[in-house]
Amino acid sequence: MHTVATHTATHVAAQAAVRAAAQAADDLLRDGYARVTLDDGAAHLLHRVLGESRTFFGRPTERKFRYSTGDFNSGYRPLGREFSVRSDRPDLNDCFTLWHDRLDLIPHAAELPDLTAALLAWRRHLAALVTHTVGELATRLGGHRAPAFEAASYLQLNDYAATGSDRDLLQDRHEDGHLVTVIHATAPGLELFLDGTPRPVDTAPDDVILMPGSVLTDLTAGRVPALYHQVRNLRLPERTALMYFVNPELTEPVYAWTAEPGAQRGAERVDLRVDLREKIRTNPGMFGLPEVPAL
Repeated sequence: MHTVATHTATHVAAQAAVRAAAQAADDLLRDGYARVTLDDGAAHLLHRVLGESRTFFGRPTERKFRYSTGDFNSGYRPLGREFSVRSDRPDLNDCFTLWHDRLDLIPHAAELPDLTAALLAWRRHLAALVTHTVGELATRLGGHRAPAFEAASYLQLNDYAATGSDRDLLQDRHEDGHLVTVIHATAPGLELFLDGTPRPVDTAPDDVILMPGSVLTDLTAGRVPALYHQVRNLRLPERTALMYFVNPELTEPVYAWTAEPGAQRGAERVDLRVDLREKIRTNPGMFGLPEVPAL
């Protein structure tokens, strides 16, 4: 039975989430990225995932392969499969991915109940944050409707512990090709290109960074540029990054928020808008990855 105190706490939390999203929208429009401080409950969800991540990546590589798919698009992906710019310079990390809530896409996922439960709880929190933030942007830029995204978006854990490389960058300069990326990293190395200059930007234990991708640039007709970034190799013994890669769903056309529905040509009205779905679907190919699936 819900008490008045419970309802009040829920209302306060909802209002705080709306305020955080409004501030994030301000920051994205002004600075090109946003930092969001987590409340205690969300910070707990984050650190629960990071703890389970350490357990998973501590397994022998051959055992981690048990949770891989043939195209490495769900579950475990070994080092060397993904790159930022060139296939001969792969990202120096292995990773684990979860699309939406589709545990059925990960072989033997039932063997990883603690990891997958932690990821699903974290995903639910981030989905609410993204919904509020992108919805705020859509409202400000002409009162448009933000696209649905959850079924086409995924969480990815990157583990950099076993690289032992002397290469200067763990990941080369790139933008993610998504609507937005929500990222937390446990150690320094992330560099954001602000005004053309790479600047180190760390995440505190209780915050995440929102980085816009080229899909958001297209939706906003350039108002929010894609944020290029890279990861410096500081030769740390351990580093984990947790990302939520957000894509619009592909079940219906995706148009720029500034686009007009059509133009009159004689007696006929012609739709001149560009549907962004094919670009969204194929963007992962820039990094050697399969297309965004239709889940």
